Amino acid sequence: MYNMTIATVIAIAAFALGMTIAGSLIAGFVPAAISLLIAYFLLARRSGNQFRVIAERAAVEFQAGRMEPGLRLMESALKLSKWQFGIAGQVHGQIGQLMYMQRKWDEARKHLSQAWGRDWRARSMLAVLEHRQGNKERALERMAELKGHGAKDAVYWALYAYLAVESKKRTLALELLGEGLKKCENSPGLMGLQKSIANKKKLKMKAFAPTWYQYFPEQMPKSMMQTSNQQHRGMSIPQPRR
Repeated sequence: MYNMTIATVIAIAAFALGMTIAGSLIAGFVPAAISLLIAYFLLARRSGNQFRVIAERAAVEFQAGRMEPGLRLMESALKLSKWQFGIAGQVHGQIGQLMYMQRKWDEARKHLSQAWGRDWRARSMLAVLEHRQGNKERALERMAELKGHGAKDAVYWALYAYLAVESKKRTLALELLGEGLKKCENSPGLMGLQKSIANKKKLKMKAFAPTWYQYFPEQMPKSMMQTSNQQHRGMSIPQPRR
């Protein structure tokens, strides 16, 4: 990536200068290390600010219901991926989520599969897409892979358990909820879900709304649709990794 390349060149120049002046490796290494860190930080921050400007402009378009202009703006942010690590994955994750909520499954898969590895919401949406398309075992595998990033969120455990129940793995679902309650202590939603699964009752996921309806928009009550559509248009954009 360009930012790292530029920072490395600056560090090499600082190393050479230190060596020339002091005539020792240590004298060259110290300014080189400091130069590398400072240069990379400043360059990454610049790329982050550029990304933020594009994201804010895209959010304005989404909030106004102009999806296509908003998507074009988000796609234009991909040019910044040549400069900074992590930007491409975050852009693809956001576009993928928007495509998914519009039920454009093929387009959603294309982008979600390129989402940032730490963006567990985008990646879990890919898992639900696998489930929708009949790949139930792969869906559970994808959820398992996200445990390190989603474990502190009750929605992660609810979604994982729900997919397990839908895959006829009730025992696994109960094990997952037991684990989830250790991470999200006293979560009313998880406790209620655990009780419903244990008693083989119909699962009610309202406790995890409105996030839940991003995964399963078809389950959304009609009374919530208008408000939810407005919220989805203004999806937040995570900052690029530095």
